[in-house]
Amino acid sequence: MSKNTRQIMILRHAKAETEAVSGDYARALTSAGKQHARQLGQHIHDLRLIPQSIYCSGARRALETADIVCEQLFIATGQVTVREQLYLADTPVLLNLLQALNQRISRVMLVGHNPALEDLVDWLSKDGFESEQHSGKRLLPASLVVLEYNGDWSALGSKSCRISQIIHGKHLKPA
Repeated sequence: MSKNTRQIMILRHAKAETEAVSGDYARALTSAGKQHARQLGQHIHDLRLIPQSIYCSGARRALETADIVCEQLFIATGQVTVREQLYLADTPVLLNLLQALNQRISRVMLVGHNPALEDLVDWLSKDGFESEQHSGKRLLPASLVVLEYNGDWSALGSKSCRISQIIHGKHLKPA
């Protein structure tokens, strides 16, 4: 990674309950979701992909995913910035967040939801973002896409990144 290369870590929350009494926003992770998040966090740690900044949706399942991954990365959960607009975000909302980042940040993680995250990766990637799954889904629960970009955050635009890694937590071996 060169001095001017920036990395965007796009993390979809882990598997959550199908419903919650309090509504969609309050859905918690399942036990399998927690395990997949731990596996993914450990794998990210092993790869030494430690983000300098983490932005997370305020939805319970996203926060739980971020907490578990941060635990594996030895990052205090207080270092996660909760952005409520990431819950129902679209590409322009996510792009605005990225374009406003401080230039000293070279690696950022966004923790959120589909379809917004898939749409963002598709929009940013010059490689094409195809599914590796029989289901046709591109970003499974507890999946991470790492995008690489050369340039200032403010100039981030369509087809300006390349996909360097796609990691699915449920496909990793338990730690």
